[in-house]
Amino acid sequence: MIRDFITALALCHNVTPTYPNPENRNIVEYQASSPDEVALVKFAESLDMRLVERDQNTITIDNAAKHPENYEILANFPFSSDTKRMGIIIKHKNTGRLIFYLKGAETVMKNKVKPNQRVVIDESCDNLANEGLRTLVISQKLLSPEFYKDWSRKYEVAKADLNDRERLVQNCVEELE
Repeated sequence: MIRDFITALALCHNVTPTYPNPENRNIVEYQASSPDEVALVKFAESLDMRLVERDQNTITIDNAAKHPENYEILANFPFSSDTKRMGIIIKHKNTGRLIFYLKGAETVMKNKVKPNQRVVIDESCDNLANEGLRTLVISQKLLSPEFYKDWSRKYEVAKADLNDRERLVQNCVEELE
């Protein structure tokens, strides 16, 4: 579970690593629209899960054993102040596993989990907030190839819709959750 959590931090974001000196890949700078995203990626790095490469289609991380793990980005749902969450669907290139990661504010995320898990989220987030800390809820869901294939068709239709694209895309995202 802890490895999954750290992997989620290393993959569920819109951070791009850059190397000021291409000959020295030990010095990395992270580019992102949010310093919070960079902080989470750096935290994952401190736990030996290092973001190595990222573009529109792929993510490469070095795991704790210093082995590269390559992922294909199948869909990306950037954070917005309206949804208060962001998500990404990735495919692990070696295993073919399809994973949907979702992270966001506890007020939104607690409605995305089973009712018996809401109490844990509420209590944990309340305790952290009482300490003056900010909270973030992170989840993952393994997707079957059949589910993803069906979902992907709906998602492509929704993205192509000229009249009601935003609502249809949001419906597709909610189907994942």
